[in-house]
Amino acid sequence: MAKKVLDELLHEKDNEDIQLEEVEILSNPLRALKDGVTFIPTLKYGHLKISGILLNHQKISQFLKKVHQS
Repeated sequence: MAKKVLDELLHEKDNEDIQLEEVEILSNPLRALKDGVTFIPTLKYGHLKISGILLNHQKISQFLKKVHQS
């Protein structure tokens, strides 16, 4: 669900400058540890991070607004 919503939001005009990097944590466990990812799904940008089972449109949109403000 989060991937679908994120893809939709990244295609909006305000978010065109954000690039998505997907990291498979099963094949990159050290990267996940280094990035502080302890839960799936997790969205991370610099020091900003959001995770949760139900990352809905509103939560992801609020996260992207914080990304733009940083």
